Amino acid sequence: MSDKVAVLAHWARAIADSPPAQPLPMRLCLASARLLDADGAAITLAYTRAERVTLCATDDTSARLEDLQDVLGQGPGPDAYRSGEMVVAPLDESADRRWPELAGSAREAAGPVTMYAIPICPDSQILGVLTLYQAEPRPLRYDVAETRFVADALGVALLRDPGSHAEAGPGPWAGRSQVHQATGIVVAQLRIGTDDALVLLRAHAYAHDTSLDAIAAQVIARQLDFTTTDPTPDRNGNETS
Repeated sequence: MSDKVAVLAHWARAIADSPPAQPLPMRLCLASARLLDADGAAITLAYTRAERVTLCATDDTSARLEDLQDVLGQGPGPDAYRSGEMVVAPLDESADRRWPELAGSAREAAGPVTMYAIPICPDSQILGVLTLYQAEPRPLRYDVAETRFVADALGVALLRDPGSHAEAGPGPWAGRSQVHQATGIVVAQLRIGTDDALVLLRAHAYAHDTSLDAIAAQVIARQLDFTTTDPTPDRNGNETS
């Protein structure tokens, strides 16, 4: 659990440094690429289904790689979505054998990049795929488990809080003054927007298998401070050492 907390702390800083005027999916995409030490990233939902949609791509290369995989129906993204496993794919001769229709076109469009496709699976269902690329091959900043956690936390940020009870009114947090108060505190701590603050609260709840309400209570009680060394609350929202 402590590894997840550290990853969240770094993700929080990356989100705080992303352009505030960008839509939330793009900020999450930029922050994830920066956190994982990739040169670009894209978020695509329902990857191999008719309702497939690429929410965002950080640059032209990411957008082109997603478009090629969509048109050709093959590549690391479709494989990751179907299998639920992270796929690492240097666009070399091995890619020619694995995805014969994609490899040459991808190299022509992007050069000999290395692609990473990470399933976004915040619950039992695969929501989509976070696709990364590197122009110069190097290890990602985190191991496979932590990288997958980033993708899953991203999925949580795109959905409603998985641990919360039924809410009333428009929007998933309407009428929940404790969550609103905690959001304001995180905004003040990190000097970020309210959407980004909610992302971090939801991701923290997901990391600790607890509810958004429990994490909000910790923030209000000053037991959880995103600007300090990371505490590790347990699933009931209590801080542990």
